[in-house]
Parts: sequence; structure tokens; C-alpha cells
Amino acid sequence: MDYNNEIEILDNDFPEPLCAACGQQHSDEENHFYAYTDEVDDDLTCHICLHALVEPLDTPCGHTYCTLCLTNFLLHENFCPVDRKYIMLQSCKKSTVLVKNLLDKLLVICPFSEYCQDVLPRCDLEDHFLNR
Repeated sequence: MDYNNEIEILDNDFPEPLCAACGQQHSDEENHFYAYTDEVDDDLTCHICLHALVEPLDTPCGHTYCTLCLTNFLLHENFCPVDRKYIMLQSCKKSTVLVKNLLDKLLVICPFSEYCQDVLPRCDLEDHFLNR
């Protein structure tokens, strides 16, 4: 009997645990997912995943993407997805505190809406889980 194969099969049967930051089920290779109360402004949207930015990175050509999205994109390409200018991950910088603050203020719905009707700023969601 091949026990390694059985362990691998069992591992595939277990779902990903819930993320402590967003309360959703996703792998480490995927961004957090939030349910926003309103449509997110295009300036705060990643043009790779088309969701609100998570850990935003600015390119030298002035575009902003989620760190995870841009990192994964640049594993296969060497250009900005919007204007196709040559970029390297090392030349990208974390977005300003202003951008982070705007993203943190976006209102999200608690993912456990069956038990909780709270709407709160995105930056408060992780603490919300800990204090419930």
C-alpha cells in the first residue's frame, strides 16, 4: 500500500483554512478578498485582478497594482500591463501612505453575514474577527 499517495489524497480533501485577515478561503498565492459596500473607485483598483488594491505597488511608469498580482505577472512578463513599458519588480515601490489610508477606509461587509451584519473599514476587519 502506498501511504504517501493516500496522505496526498487526504490533503487535497481538506479545504484551505479561513484567512485571519479577510475571513475568506484562499491560498497564500491569492490575494485577500473583501465584499465592499460600494463600488471601488477605478484609481484604487488593480488592473490585473480588477479588485481593490491589496498591498499596492507603484511602477516607475506610474501605475499601481497589488503586490501579489504584479509579482506573479512579472514572473512571466517584463512589462507594465497597462502601457507595456519595460519594468522590473525591483524598480517598483510601495504606494504612499495616502493610498494605503484610502484603501483602509473602504467599507467592507463582514464575511460572516449569516451571524454578523457589521460593516466596517477594511483595516478593522482582522481585529473584528479577533474580538467576536
